[in-house]
Amino acid sequence: MKYKDLLTEFYVNKNYDALKDILSSTSSSIEIEYLARIYQKEQNYKKAAEIYKNLGKLYEYGRCELLQGNLENTKQIWSQIKEESPATLWGKSLLEFINLYVIHVPTFFQIRAFLEVDLDALLKSKLITYCENIVNGAHLFMQNNQESYKFIGRVFVNNSYFELAELFLQKAKDVCYVDPEVHLMLAKCELQKQNIPRAIEYLKISLEKGYGYFPAKKMLEQLENIK
Repeated sequence: MKYKDLLTEFYVNKNYDALKDILSSTSSSIEIEYLARIYQKEQNYKKAAEIYKNLGKLYEYGRCELLQGNLENTKQIWSQIKEESPATLWGKSLLEFINLYVIHVPTFFQIRAFLEVDLDALLKSKLITYCENIVNGAHLFMQNNQESYKFIGRVFVNNSYFELAELFLQKAKDVCYVDPEVHLMLAKCELQKQNIPRAIEYLKISLEKGYGYFPAKKMLEQLENIK
């Protein structure tokens, strides 16, 4: 399969079923890795793990084990990785947060690149205890990245855990008051409580801080039409 066509079908058309049929018989390691990515998107982490194991991609293999709740397997797999990278260093820290014994606090860029993605994946995998342990260390993430509360709040908003989202977004607001997205997400939390006047207040602040921030403008227009 031409690489350009593969990218188009995967990223643009998201034609995963057709791609699985095509890639299941390929011998190309690049194409096989895209097959693993498809299984990840479908949350079939067992099949994805098998592919990554065969490809010798230990970080991805361990992550798939983690998302199945196989914590000890993940530790064992990641312990085999000799070369340090932002991803492997993040993985080491993530396991410490899950185990409630943090020695290595991730860097600004590691938090920005991985916290939201992995917390979202763990939440969708119903690994609630892992998620609780991670977010209980939010103040540690904050030491190196002030947007950490916002990242966590956004994961909870996107997964409809609005009460939890509000807890972290209120903290984010105290740290990043000028961030228009924080106020937009707080407005979404208020809408879940049917508190339209308060949601409108947050949206107006979002517009003010974001100089006409379009998502807030669009939502505000919709609410005002309801009124």
